[in-house]
Amino acid sequence: MPISIIEFSIENYKIFKERVTFSMLAHKSNHTFEKNGRKLLKTSLIYGPNASGKSTLLDGFYLIKKEILTSTNPGRKIYYTPFLLSENNKKPSFFEVIFSLDKETFRYSFSFGEEGFVTEELSKILKSGEEKPYLARKNQKIKLYLDLKKSQDVIAKTKKEALFLSAAGQWNNEFATKIIKGFDDVNILNGFKDNSYSGYTMKLFDDNSEFKEKVIDYLKEADFCIDSGEIEKVKLSEKVKEQFSGLKNINIPEEIDTIFFNHKKFSPKGDQVGFHRFNIGEESLGTRKFFNILGPVIDTLEKGKVLFIDEFDNSLHPYLTKFIIHLFENKNPNNAQLVVTTHDTSLLADKEFNKEQFWFTEKDEFGAGNLFSLSEFKIIRNDVDFSKKYLEGRFGAIPFIKFEDE
Repeated sequence: MPISIIEFSIENYKIFKERVTFSMLAHKSNHTFEKNGRKLLKTSLIYGPNASGKSTLLDGFYLIKKEILTSTNPGRKIYYTPFLLSENNKKPSFFEVIFSLDKETFRYSFSFGEEGFVTEELSKILKSGEEKPYLARKNQKIKLYLDLKKSQDVIAKTKKEALFLSAAGQWNNEFATKIIKGFDDVNILNGFKDNSYSGYTMKLFDDNSEFKEKVIDYLKEADFCIDSGEIEKVKLSEKVKEQFSGLKNINIPEEIDTIFFNHKKFSPKGDQVGFHRFNIGEESLGTRKFFNILGPVIDTLEKGKVLFIDEFDNSLHPYLTKFIIHLFENKNPNNAQLVVTTHDTSLLADKEFNKEQFWFTEKDEFGAGNLFSLSEFKIIRNDVDFSKKYLEGRFGAIPFIKFEDE
């Protein structure tokens, strides 16, 4: 069962010196679904200048997921990266996430330094607001409650470089395994590296006729002039083989799968006279990016997962970014969630969105990152042009550039 994100916090991690908290909890927005008595946003967008912490925020959640899934792997090292612009900063890095899973809500946190994990806590949040503990850890002193008591014998097997939750899952504690599976279902993408998940989209396109139909429908709706498509094997050219020939332990295949898209072809009079096939490598960068991203997007929507996308608008027209957000806002029966970082200010100007959906990052004079929501600006009405006011610097979170002719 996928999780739903309520909020998460990070502290003393890379650019973030003090604790910052990102929330999908809504109060006034209509762009919500209800989960365990809470209104949660379907989509949220994060803005800010380069090097202000947008990517680090998403990277912080990726680290939460990664530690939960892999902290028990043999030979792994703690990824301790504290804020480095404070002298002698040896404080632990802290991470916390509040999430819903099935019909329950949990708070899970951990912190670590160079030597290993310092704290780890898990509790269930009741409707009254009271919390019932499941796990409390201080260094290697670990105390268990409720369902985790079944893994009392795992305490001695939990190394300082590993989370107890991960260890309990490794030793088949059903409760821990359910939480780990929930985090495993969270998709985290980088808009600059869409090729890394193109194979996933292509495989679904080849294996699943319903998925294939959806992809073609979305490509048509997005005006790519694509009528149909199919996966075929193509032989690798000798030139491509030569590029990989120097790599060790790499078996170079004779053929690879690729997708061909069919575009309608017309006579000088405007009559259709057939189709022309384009290898996806011959399509525009935007077409390739949109196709590649559809695999995780459709998977997230169909299974009610959470999807984070860094550099969301890279190589995509503003209408295409809005199209994807529209899917999460209006064609989302399973209450999936989308969180993106972007520079696309046209989305800020869209009156369909609410203040609670927009977040900003910026650096202070000491190089430390900060995070805040547009909803914190109480005097700004929801019907104004947020884009214009953002570019005017009314909300901060823009680069201060001095041009030579000023």
